[in-house]
Amino acid sequence: MGKFERDGFTIKGGVIRLYRRGDSKSDIWHASVTRPDRKVDRFSTKTADPVEAGRVAEHHLDRLRFAKEFGIPLDQKSFRQIAENWYADVQESSICEKNKSDYKAILDRYLLPYFGQKTVSLIKPKDIAEYRTWRKAYWITGPGKDITHITYHRGFKTLTRPVKRCAPSPGTLAREDVVLRGVLQKAIAIGYANNHEILQFKSVRPEPNSRGALSPQQYQRLITTAWERTIEVPNRQTRYYRQLLAAYVQFMVMTGLRPGEARTLRFKDVKDGYVVLQESKTKIRKVVGIAGFGSLISFLGDVQQALYGDDIPDDEENTYPRQTDYLWRDYHRDEPVKDFKRSFNELITACGISHDEHEQGKITIYSLRHTYAHFRIVYGGVTDVYLLAQNMGTSVQMIEKYYGHLEPLHRKDELKRVHRDAHPDALMKNVAELFGVPPVRP
Repeated sequence: MGKFERDGFTIKGGVIRLYRRGDSKSDIWHASVTRPDRKVDRFSTKTADPVEAGRVAEHHLDRLRFAKEFGIPLDQKSFRQIAENWYADVQESSICEKNKSDYKAILDRYLLPYFGQKTVSLIKPKDIAEYRTWRKAYWITGPGKDITHITYHRGFKTLTRPVKRCAPSPGTLAREDVVLRGVLQKAIAIGYANNHEILQFKSVRPEPNSRGALSPQQYQRLITTAWERTIEVPNRQTRYYRQLLAAYVQFMVMTGLRPGEARTLRFKDVKDGYVVLQESKTKIRKVVGIAGFGSLISFLGDVQQALYGDDIPDDEENTYPRQTDYLWRDYHRDEPVKDFKRSFNELITACGISHDEHEQGKITIYSLRHTYAHFRIVYGGVTDVYLLAQNMGTSVQMIEKYYGHLEPLHRKDELKRVHRDAHPDALMKNVAELFGVPPVRP
């Protein structure tokens, strides 16, 4: 008998020991149960009746033996406990802050309210199917039916938006499945679940469609209008932002960068025809731009030199822009412009452009990246899909999935022969005519 035990006795051949605590006057019985893996579980039976206490302990032992026989982990954790562990890993990872915030919102609003108290090792495909039904009805007849606005955080700002009374899109469900699958994978990795089949549930994916990209005619109309709009302006600030937008449109189509990648670029990140992207603490990607995009950087430098050098005395050297200055610097602050979405939408409206030339894909600011891929495949002489994927920071599968409808992609061998015989100067002349160069600053 232990030092802090009294009235103890064993049953089931010594596998179960029942006792009252020696350091307490309570008559409640406690149990010490030796598990199949030889570890010991100690717990209160919450009864003063020794017979009932024996039943409680035997039930616990039967559950452990059943779990052992059918391959269920003996140690149990709730979905909430594993989710907290998984999200702690996410916080320490190199995932962007927006994704971290989105994953936390998915956990708090959907996954934890539904799965939170469930034992993670007992979650079955049937439970996931039932969750999907619950999730699709969440904002219509479910828990969110009475919520009118969603509050969320972006950086240091707290924002709100109205609720959409509709079922989630396949893309939204697929994104939420990333979080669900991550938590279940974590449970398996640390030994609290072993049902690998649970990870085989299929996300509902949207049908791949060709992405909205500008035709050469649309693109020429867009940049012509963009530069024309920099001339007749009401004030200096408007001119500055319109000059940035005009240069931004061409820069994005000549590099294929994602808007998020381009936003925080500094002058020091552009070197000899390529852009250096710091993708993580240890990973760098060099993006080769279309020949001639360096003239855009020179133009941006001239604009910033004229704007921010006003206060420099005539007898001092104007050192703007500094190498650490942002390419797309805010007019008032030393920080990058938040984004060009609204001004870009105003520009395409002024051009009368809303969709691609086939009226299939909607034109958004992300379409500038798709236009780069479209131009490089169809007009730019790029026949190595792997090379294009590397330059764009994506996979060959994604290139083929979203741009595989383009005829030249399926005729790579023929294109190689054509461009092998093409005169390089003539090819570059065509590329320069297609992508254009910024006009003389007005």
